Amino acid sequence: MTRKESIALAVTALLIACTGIAALLGKSPEAPYERPAHIRCVLELAPLADTSKALVTGYQYELLQRYAAGGGQTLDIRLTGRNRSYLDSLRAGAVDIVVVPFEDSLAVDSVLVSTPVDSLCLWMMRHDEHAGMRDLNDWIDAWHHSEDYAPVRAAYLKDYNPMRGGRRTQLSPYDSLIRAHADTLGWDWHLLAAVIWQESRFHIEARSPRGAAGLMQMMPGTAERYGVSDPLDPEMNIAAGAELLGNLIRRYYKVGDNMTERYKYALAAYNAGVGRIDDCLRVAQLLGTDTGYWQNVVNQVLPRMQDETTLATGAVKVGPFRGEETVFYVDNVIAIYERFCRICP
Repeated sequence: MTRKESIALAVTALLIACTGIAALLGKSPEAPYERPAHIRCVLELAPLADTSKALVTGYQYELLQRYAAGGGQTLDIRLTGRNRSYLDSLRAGAVDIVVVPFEDSLAVDSVLVSTPVDSLCLWMMRHDEHAGMRDLNDWIDAWHHSEDYAPVRAAYLKDYNPMRGGRRTQLSPYDSLIRAHADTLGWDWHLLAAVIWQESRFHIEARSPRGAAGLMQMMPGTAERYGVSDPLDPEMNIAAGAELLGNLIRRYYKVGDNMTERYKYALAAYNAGVGRIDDCLRVAQLLGTDTGYWQNVVNQVLPRMQDETTLATGAVKVGPFRGEETVFYVDNVIAIYERFCRICP
């Protein structure tokens, strides 16, 4: 027998022995991990102080979307309230992943904790999901070494404020979505970006005291009417807001003397509602005001929108309207638009 044949025989014997031992111990080779078809996630980020600055919630939402896409999974992402925890839901199996702020001293019983995601957040899974957590940690490690990691992280966590610094090549992590939906409006994309900045500062988790939510800050009834089932979803929110603005442009197309004036009427109605702006136009007609220019309405009509004599005409259907907030809104969006055009041509 040659030396090579002896080595081959020894290796074969060793493999057979190992197989026999595994059989005696009742163990079989570990099967590849299969991810569930659907993942239920909760972003429990209210305690994270920096959420009001960097786009932390948007970044974690993006990462969860990428993780699910890599496994061909569908995804449901919810946001907790400030004083609510979903850890009990995680332990009970009602939630699959909970995202929490990273803390060196974090110690939680009955759950598994991932490796840190950029020293910002940790992802938690149930205590018996060891294979799932290994898969998750492998994905986080791969993400840290991917070519997308640095630019995506910078867009959400470093270069998130377009008002800081000088010229730049990107206004937000959502520029591609904004450009696409601005095209459907026939708008310069900088103008749609200015609306979003005014409404939410590019925070997907933004919510007003009145209940407006998401990047475009749509009220629940309006969002439902425009097909928004997930107010956190950037694409869904921008698409709905763009469609609403498009409808407003068409509504006031014959009112404004040019496209800039039509934009102003659409922005005013987006802020105050069509009822308020239609009231202003009816009063303008009574006063003989030229409505081709929004500023004429501001100067001549708004000061009359609370007068008893004006209200008595029946032209005001919604009720008295001060209008200062709406005037500021229109002026500010136009100013932001002009600045965005300069810093990001």
